[in-house]
Amino acid sequence: MPEFEDRHSSIPDPNEFEPGEAEVDSRLEFRSSFSEALTQHGFPDTLVLARERAEDVFHDRRLEILDYLKEHNPHSVRALADELGYDKGVVSRDLQKLASIDVIEYVEEGRAKAPRLKHNHVAIEPVV
Repeated sequence: MPEFEDRHSSIPDPNEFEPGEAEVDSRLEFRSSFSEALTQHGFPDTLVLARERAEDVFHDRRLEILDYLKEHNPHSVRALADELGYDKGVVSRDLQKLASIDVIEYVEEGRAKAPRLKHNHVAIEPVV
């Protein structure tokens, strides 16, 4: 019987948690509430990013890419790079970073992947 108890003693108690987990949960709840408030005040489809992720967006070249994508729909990553005058590899890495934080997405157009903005608005959670 002790063998049975040992196997199940490693199951975490749902009433116990690490203090850091509560902080993460409250930040996610705050971010969700902030997003809902933005929607209610005329900013639907708004992605709210954590402050720590701001540096992933607030980078001159990435902002230029995002501004360009607001007005244009390039048919591929290569076309975007050519239109902006940057190396395709540099633009591809920037787009991968923006996709990893849910700011852009890719639309398949034949064999090409066309980058598109995924949200109408992107906001960084306020510092409070």
